[in-house]
Amino acid sequence: MICRLSLVLLVGALVGLLYGGAQLSAAGQERFGPSKSRSIMFYQQAMEAYKGDDYVSAINLCKKAIGADNANKYAFLLMAQAQADNGDNYNAEMNYQAALTLDYNFLDCRNSHGMFLMKRGKLQEAQHEFGECLRINPKYPFAHHHLGEVLQRRGDLDHAIEEYNTACELKPDYWQAQRDLGLAVFERAKTGDLPEALMKLSIASKLVPDNPMVHYHLGQIHCATGKLDDAEAELRRALMCDGRFAAAHWELGKLRYFRGDLDRCLAEIKESEKINPLYAEKEGFPKVDPLLLKYSTALCYEFKGRMIDAVEAWKDLAPMMPANKDIQKHIIEIEKELRKGAKSRKKPLTYDPEEIQALVIKGIGQYDNGDMEGAKASFQRAMELNPTSFEATQNYGLCLEAEGDLNGAMAKFQSAMMILPKFDGAVYNMAYLLEKMNLPADAGMMYQKFHEIAGKYPYDPKHIVALQQQDARERARQEQLRKRGY
Repeated sequence: MICRLSLVLLVGALVGLLYGGAQLSAAGQERFGPSKSRSIMFYQQAMEAYKGDDYVSAINLCKKAIGADNANKYAFLLMAQAQADNGDNYNAEMNYQAALTLDYNFLDCRNSHGMFLMKRGKLQEAQHEFGECLRINPKYPFAHHHLGEVLQRRGDLDHAIEEYNTACELKPDYWQAQRDLGLAVFERAKTGDLPEALMKLSIASKLVPDNPMVHYHLGQIHCATGKLDDAEAELRRALMCDGRFAAAHWELGKLRYFRGDLDRCLAEIKESEKINPLYAEKEGFPKVDPLLLKYSTALCYEFKGRMIDAVEAWKDLAPMMPANKDIQKHIIEIEKELRKGAKSRKKPLTYDPEEIQALVIKGIGQYDNGDMEGAKASFQRAMELNPTSFEATQNYGLCLEAEGDLNGAMAKFQSAMMILPKFDGAVYNMAYLLEKMNLPADAGMMYQKFHEIAGKYPYDPKHIVALQQQDARERARQEQLRKRGY
């Protein structure tokens, strides 16, 4: 999409400069001759069709433009691009070559051809094309950017970053290069500098505040550095830019899970599942693994005590897994417990589970609309009806946290953890709150407890390791001071 828009704008500008806009004057027709005039007219119509995603019309109009003037290199280029977007790679390649035969130094065609080759996985050939672009014009920023993409895909991250940097220096408002530079630095930051990656992507977000991908990747960086509030804000901005961004819905749902928020996690997963995967492919968005969505749905239902829904979710997941014996066994265990529970329950519940859930959903809606007092009242009423409601207790704590009452929030989160001691998301949430309260030792121990339950951290653990090391150093220092007596 970016490639296509940039091509349309660029070629449109060139034609405008050369031929004076959409309508040729009589003087212009006399200057260029009737054949060239007809070619330009067909070409301009083709460009309009192309901008409207009508590739077939664009191709046919380009053929007419070439028929009127077989030296119209722009018509060959546009036809190649339309054929590529329409899935006709063979003829697209033929027309790229035809345009370059007319003008070997046709810079924009070479750049577009390189992107075409890169998309098809022909990285060596693409690298050659971008290299030729830079031989023609060493200060052409687009070729530096795309050469960086090729080098990164081929595993040469350091040289890719150099090319991205050059593109940004040549064109400071080139947000795609700024974004890819930030992401490349982020990838290299496994051994280095996350703040630099954050800075580069922040520049891109200012250049294109409505681009969902930039906010999505900023959210990922904040998750990696343990700043979940900032991460959530960026993921929500991404969804404000494009509500059909399935990967952003999934990442937000995952984040809410680790804030102990089962209902919002389920809501985001459902939104992600509604979106056609072809939309992500068209927009260049990251893909979402349907296995993760199904697995997380089953877990959430199970922790919520909605065992019938959990069984259905596990049954949906089982056929998708090549080795599903453990899942099948787990389904049998849940169904056995359901039958056992139905037989052993002598007294009816003193509350209606559906009413509790309705109050929780109502409170979540009030919270999201900024009605904090209304939300707390809904959660409080749910706790009065069912003192062991995890969702009501946890959400009440989230309200207190949002109001700045971290001690009150901690008390509620502790109560919620006692209700669902095996829910790893509640443990991670408590660790995060303790970190916000500037209690690194307690946070480190709570993160360790999470690791014992879950087996691994959901995000890059470097900041957690650093937190625990800092605490260990501080305890060692205090021990030395105690031994010295001062």
